[in-house]
Amino acid sequence: MLRNPGGGGRRSRDRATRIVGRLRGFGHTVVELTGDSPEGSSENLAAAVAAGEIDHIVLAGGDGLVHLAIQHLAETGIRVSIAPTGTGNDFATAVGIEPTDDLNLDAPHLDIDLLRATGAEQSTWVASIVIAGFPAAINRRANALDLPIGSHIYTLAAVLELPAFERQEMQLRLDGHPIATDSAMLAMGNTKLFGGGMLPCPDAHPTDGLVHLTSIEGVGRRGLLPHLIGREGGTAERPEVLRRSGIQIDIDTAGIDLWGDGEPLGQSPMRLRVVPGALRVAGANPA
Repeated sequence: MLRNPGGGGRRSRDRATRIVGRLRGFGHTVVELTGDSPEGSSENLAAAVAAGEIDHIVLAGGDGLVHLAIQHLAETGIRVSIAPTGTGNDFATAVGIEPTDDLNLDAPHLDIDLLRATGAEQSTWVASIVIAGFPAAINRRANALDLPIGSHIYTLAAVLELPAFERQEMQLRLDGHPIATDSAMLAMGNTKLFGGGMLPCPDAHPTDGLVHLTSIEGVGRRGLLPHLIGREGGTAERPEVLRRSGIQIDIDTAGIDLWGDGEPLGQSPMRLRVVPGALRVAGANPA
């Protein structure tokens, strides 16, 4: 089991503790891989995977924990159960997993697509959404605020960042075809959800073998505001919303900050490619 005792607040930590107790009460032997820090947890998980000691793992946490874990679990065939206990649980929600203290470890599994983000310095697995432009600034501000207000942290961060908003011109290629954007918000997703429930990529499905691109084009603060305050998050049928899908997206413009699953990925140029069926998730049932 891997959990994030520092994430999501005391209520989430208590839920994770209850889940461990229930699993042991059902006769399961629970081996804790959680370290004193994210780096420690990552090292413990990597060592256990390399030693062939895991055939099923429970992740008790939010999107940050999922992001950490898939760096070692992708393409291994290890069964993964997710207990969403974090501040943001967008990936669990997108694959149809509801919060519960009673996990069914024998639930049928589904092989979920992941994204592979490759830059000049590293290659990183992403479970849900990659963002660039203004959403990246929101994500950075939300992480810095570190307030116990759940998913509302993203709304507050958006309001605080809005005065500094600027569009970014970017050169992209979707399956080799060039796209020039003057983007206020850019999201590239394997699933629909971002930022505690916003829907920037409404057509994305985690088993469709595609990466979905949404860009809000050519608007200022006033035009961007409806996309920030509503739950649509870029999905509204408005003239400024560009949506496309494919297998691979190249962000060719240099110096653009990119974030995936709420974690920094580095700067462009960067390539995003979908990897079908890379993560085996027990109990997944995406709509």
